[in-house]
Amino acid sequence: MFELDIEMLKEQGLQLVDSAKKTAQDLADKGKNKLDLLNQQARLSKAQRQLGALVYSLHKAGEENPALVEKYIDAVAEVEKAIEEIKAGMTEDERAEVEAQETADAAEDAPEQEQEEEIEEEPIQLRGETKICPVCKAEVDGDALFCNHCGAQL
Repeated sequence: MFELDIEMLKEQGLQLVDSAKKTAQDLADKGKNKLDLLNQQARLSKAQRQLGALVYSLHKAGEENPALVEKYIDAVAEVEKAIEEIKAGMTEDERAEVEAQETADAAEDAPEQEQEEEIEEEPIQLRGETKICPVCKAEVDGDALFCNHCGAQL
């Protein structure tokens, strides 16, 4: 009878260990999902800034380059798709939490959007880092995905 109690305690202990392991794994997965989502959101913001800078520089120079603009738009769409895939892999509670955070962030950004209308037409310097396009040797922003002169992928 004494052996049965030890075996039962051992079995319960193993069940508790398995439960703790599963809980820890679930927490790690949730954290990874959130980290992946934050990384993709940062990439989206960067791609959108680059698209805006490209459109602005083309407009300022009186030039048009629809193929290059389309490449940047495709890059933005690709990141947006990755964000949606991450959200699709989240639980309903995680998605609700993310959407609540996005709503809160949008509410915080609303006053900034009103201020953007008053921006003077001064060239925007992005981080000050530049690199040279390997195709046309033009100087481009260090974070650029494509050359804003020839359209080559960097």
